[in-house]
Amino acid sequence: MRLIACWTPNQDPGMEIPTSLKWGDDSPATLEDFIRHQLDTHTFVTGRFGEREQHIFPDVVAEVIFDRLADDWVVRGPGVVTAALELHNPEATDDEIAAELFTFSTVYRAQIVRTTARIELMERTVGQ
Repeated sequence: MRLIACWTPNQDPGMEIPTSLKWGDDSPATLEDFIRHQLDTHTFVTGRFGEREQHIFPDVVAEVIFDRLADDWVVRGPGVVTAALELHNPEATDDEIAAELFTFSTVYRAQIVRTTARIELMERTVGQ
């Protein structure tokens, strides 16, 4: 279920605690809920009165994998808009991948899957 944190137009969401918190079904959420989930998959939207809302989706976890055909790191999974990260180094660090994830309008909590060893083993086996 979605968690919605709201700030007034004069507040800075990066520096101040939200003025209101609620779950997607309009039930109240706590500051502890917000702290627990603030790094989960989320996006920011502007409300109709200029307030900033952070919509948090605790159940959405992306998988990030290097796609050899695309020659790019790709984010994918249930509830995820599949996209290339424009990061073409298969040896990219976790920090480089995370930095690219934060450039999207929806920031995904992600599991980075490194399959290089398995792919290399498969390539050696097929080549024999």
